[in-house]
Amino acid sequence: MLTVLVGVVLVVTVIRFIPAYRAEPTPSGQSGYLGTILGAVALLVVMVQCLRWLARREEPLGLLARLQLKVASDVAARAAQMRRTAEDIDLAYGAGGEPDTTLRALADGLRHRQTRAVLVAHPGRGKSYSTLRIALELVNDDPRVLPLVVPLSRWTGQNDITTWLAGFVAVELNVSRRSARELIESGDVLPLLDGLDELCSTEEAVEPAEWFLQRLVEWRLRGKRPPFLLTCRQTTWRAIRVDLREHHTLTAYTVRPVGYADATTYLSRSIGGTDRFPVAESLAESLRDAGQVKALRSPWQLSMVAELARNRREVGGSSGQLVTGAEAADVRSLVARYVESVVLTGPMWRRLRNVADLYWLSRYARHLEHNRVTQASFAGRTLPSRDIVLHRLWPIAGRRAPRIVDFAMCVLLSAPGFVWLALFLWPRGWLGRGVLLVGALTWAAMLARTSTKPWVPAATPDWSRLGNPRFFLPQAATALLIGVAAWLLLGPLVGLIGFATSWLAIGLTVGFGQTLATDARPEIVGPLGVLRHERTVSRLSAAVACPAVVWAFSYTWGLWPGAVLGLGYCVIVGETVACALWRRYLAMIVASAFRMPPAPARCLQRMCAFGFLRPAGISYQFRHDDLLSHFAHRHDAREHLRRVRARTGARQQARSPVE
Repeated sequence: MLTVLVGVVLVVTVIRFIPAYRAEPTPSGQSGYLGTILGAVALLVVMVQCLRWLARREEPLGLLARLQLKVASDVAARAAQMRRTAEDIDLAYGAGGEPDTTLRALADGLRHRQTRAVLVAHPGRGKSYSTLRIALELVNDDPRVLPLVVPLSRWTGQNDITTWLAGFVAVELNVSRRSARELIESGDVLPLLDGLDELCSTEEAVEPAEWFLQRLVEWRLRGKRPPFLLTCRQTTWRAIRVDLREHHTLTAYTVRPVGYADATTYLSRSIGGTDRFPVAESLAESLRDAGQVKALRSPWQLSMVAELARNRREVGGSSGQLVTGAEAADVRSLVARYVESVVLTGPMWRRLRNVADLYWLSRYARHLEHNRVTQASFAGRTLPSRDIVLHRLWPIAGRRAPRIVDFAMCVLLSAPGFVWLALFLWPRGWLGRGVLLVGALTWAAMLARTSTKPWVPAATPDWSRLGNPRFFLPQAATALLIGVAAWLLLGPLVGLIGFATSWLAIGLTVGFGQTLATDARPEIVGPLGVLRHERTVSRLSAAVACPAVVWAFSYTWGLWPGAVLGLGYCVIVGETVACALWRRYLAMIVASAFRMPPAPARCLQRMCAFGFLRPAGISYQFRHDDLLSHFAHRHDAREHLRRVRARTGARQQARSPVE
């Protein structure tokens, strides 16, 4: 209601100011009216945006139902991205000498809070895929449980599992930490922890995995042991201490290989859309006769064979030679042929773009591989070895270059404002000069704080943090200084406008805006979510500062030239450097000097659509370690470029006799 009332007042103010603006003969008076009108409009936009963010605070039970809808669609999309076809691969799970169990039975045990299960298998046997399918079973069948698929590459080293999970829910699902913690402590969240081996730099160095597993088996919620599902590679699991992997609360299941009949059915459905498709059956027989049954037993290799065969069949390949035994004999060869079948089709311009994308993807892969081998860290934080997080990618361009570019962009875009301040304030005596110097020093300190700070929190809005003096006092004091100076130099109304706009603009750019989390309606943030939030806040901060900038420029350089310059300047600032993470993202692109793509987000989206990457919360991951290894060690962009040219030449020769 406060927002609505303020909006009514602002609309009435704008309506009454428009006739006065038209009747004012002097440029300075028109500039003042124009700045006030734009200020009212900008403030109304900001308040409406805040109303959207703070629609209402969610209670845990209402929040649970909404989160289930979001998680169900997200998990289904991630499972489809992993299998790359419309068909599921049926898997069985065995525990010791007991009869094999099904995925449905595993889900039932978790649903009834009776299971602390560990899925163990070799790479590519379906651990992550099983986790997503179990999550789908749970979210579709039980309205009281929220299955949460957590990549353990996101583990932050905290002692308390509950605190870490609450932080994960807050970031991934865009809810407040208070609501996230209530959901976890109430037992509504069922964690599915994927990739215990991802905590280890090598298969032998299992101390981080043991440290995490120790805290996981000791984890309590309200005095009870909560259920969970954990996945781990077989070699890592065997290297963990016996007392941990045979803990009495854990049941370890081995993911069984895919049976020949199930593999044949999967190939038939994936390639031909029927339960029995002769081309797929002959493909399975040829692989079996060539002694390449392992390509049919591994879900990862089986899905790759199915997609490779389908791609070749769609472009008119021979039905008898869709995938040869020699290609399936080695997973490296199979990956290479799969990559080639995906990217070396289509028009010439698209294939050339794909080759460039593959080159940039190989740069990402080498960065991750280097971080894994060297355990690289920056500013006390271990750099990711599996996750491609867009707003944390800036160290890929170097340890200093992105921050230098960041600072240079800030200085360059701050120059027009300081030029106007020098022209306007310097002739006004000692008070104007003092304000100019103090303002320049304060702004330089703020730039140094955000440009040289190694890690900057995300800018997502939660106005409840404004009650903490640590976050709002610095920018409030700076804004008060600006407001008092404007009052003494220009008048009380301008001083009030200056205080309000500078307090909001400074808070959104370098103050409380960077440390907020929202408690509005939940959403799956995704790999681009953090940057989208950052860009929204960046635009809002520019909108808040726009009235003061337009008034200042139009007062100095004339009404319409100054107004156009002010609007254009605010648009540029809002689209580039108003908030720190968005700024670092742009600085990384510039500092990499085209060693990285000019549009990393779109490049990674295309690679995800090709099946090389998969979404994993707010990050991307390579669909499998074999793909990561291929791009990190064996990918050759020049070879792909040669193939593109060769295919183009062959097509031209094939068309010339007809023409």
